[in-house]
Amino acid sequence: MCLVLLALGARPGLPLVVAANRDEFHARPSAAAHRWPGAAGVVAGRDLEAGGTWLGVGAGGRFAAVTNVSEVPSPGTFRSRGDLVPGFLAGGEGALAYAEQIEGDAYRGFNLVLWDGEALVYTSNRHPPRELGPGVHALANGELDEARFKVSRSREALAETLATTPDAGLADALFAPLADRSLPPEPEQRIIAGMTEEEIAALAAPFIVGERYGTRASTVVLVGEGAVALEERRFAAGGVRAGSSSLRWDRS
Repeated sequence: MCLVLLALGARPGLPLVVAANRDEFHARPSAAAHRWPGAAGVVAGRDLEAGGTWLGVGAGGRFAAVTNVSEVPSPGTFRSRGDLVPGFLAGGEGALAYAEQIEGDAYRGFNLVLWDGEALVYTSNRHPPRELGPGVHALANGELDEARFKVSRSREALAETLATTPDAGLADALFAPLADRSLPPEPEQRIIAGMTEEEIAALAAPFIVGERYGTRASTVVLVGEGAVALEERRFAAGGVRAGSSSLRWDRS
């Protein structure tokens, strides 16, 4: 039940700001954010089970992130949704062109955000691609900017952080909305196969704490005019800190 917060053109000198949580079963193996081998210059974590990634940045600042759609899984054999992110980052297509050529039926339900340095595009195999205008957006496992507790709360927190935090402390401040463990006043109704009622209730928080399933990584990406910074904080079962990575490189 991941969370991706995006700010396009909302901060002088920072064309794109991203703050995101990756939520996953703690037993699923993954690698920390790193520079992938090869000439494409991809920087991302890696899902060691399927081989793709949930979020990453290209050498020139191209950005992509994918979330699953909360629904009863369709039977059959499908491609890994985690391949959609590196497929975009390693290529040279514009965001809209890449989104339009995706064979949506080849994947289970997904949401995908793509930034090519100019256009920010949201697409899904449940909705057609569309370019987003400047401003703040939030995505979890339903529709973009949906009226769900964690989405609305986190979007407001991102806007407040951008409006009130000086440049020197921005990266660190952006982790605060991601660390929010608040739950809605009334439990949200969900049906998710393989999870207990208690585990399902915990999914409503921006930061999910659980022994089997929870927030595995929080990531902040700042894409400036001339450089990119990515910081990742990782967590083990129970929300315990389990390491961090910090990378910075020139956009070229």
